[in-house]
Amino acid sequence: MYLIMLTYQAPLSVIDDLKDAHYNNPQGVFARDMVRMAGRLEPRTGGLIVAEGDRADIEAAVASDPFITKGAATAQIIEFHRTR
Repeated sequence: MYLIMLTYQAPLSVIDDLKDAHYNNPQGVFARDMVRMAGRLEPRTGGLIVAEGDRADIEAAVASDPFITKGAATAQIIEFHRTR
């Protein structure tokens, strides 16, 4: 499993404008059924996604995310092994 940490690099108005494209990206983690859990951080400095799948596929999906391609956020992908 992978933890994807998104850190916003743009004002929230830009993030809000890109939100629908982020969720509906046909090549993204949501469309490819990789997401097990997701949500925004509070305060709104980024988001967190728990994803399952092949690392290369997850990296490609994250790289295609409009938040990333438009420079509105950066992403860190961290592998972890679930114990509970």
